[in-house]
Amino acid sequence: MRALSLTFMVLAFLVGGFCAGILFKNIDNRMGSDGDPKKTDEVYQLVENAKKQVETFKKQGIDVTKVDDPQIQEYLELIESVPPRWQVDYAGNTGIVLAALALVMVVVAFIKKALVTPLSILVALLSIVLWYITPYMEEGTFSGANPKTIALIACIGLMVCAACAFMSYKLHLKKSQVTV
Repeated sequence: MRALSLTFMVLAFLVGGFCAGILFKNIDNRMGSDGDPKKTDEVYQLVENAKKQVETFKKQGIDVTKVDDPQIQEYLELIESVPPRWQVDYAGNTGIVLAALALVMVVVAFIKKALVTPLSILVALLSIVLWYITPYMEEGTFSGANPKTIALIACIGLMVCAACAFMSYKLHLKKSQVTV
C-alpha cells in the first residue's frame, strides 16, 4: 500500500511541480516582458500614466465609463487587464519555492523521516496560497494557458502529492508498529 502511495505521490509531483515551476515564465510571457524586469517596469509605467490620465478626466468632470472616446477606452482596458505588481512579482517566485519544497518533501518521504508530516502540510498550504495570489490574465492569441489555471493544476497536483507523502509516512509508521 505504501508503494502505491509513493507512486501516486511521484506522479502528482511531476504534474504539480512542473506547473508550479513554469508559472513564472507563463506570467512573464503574459506581461510581454520575457523575463526582462525593464520591460515589466515599462508596462507598469504605462499603467501609471493611464491612471493619471483617467484621474485627469475625472477631475474635469468627465464620466470615463460613459464616454465613447477610444483613447479613454484604451486606458481603461489597459488598467483593467494588467494585474497588480505584487501578484506578478510574488506568484512566480512562490511557484518556484513551492516546486523546490515539494521536491524536498518527496525525497524525505522516500527516506521515511518524520519531517515529511510538517513538509506535507506546508506544501498543501503553500499551494493554496499560490493559487490565491496568482493573477487572472486573459488569454491572448499566442499566450497559452491562463496563469490562474496553471496555478490551480499545480495546487491540485501538489495537494495530492502532499496527501500521498503524508499517507506513505503514516503507513510506514503503522507497518513498523505492527512488526515491533
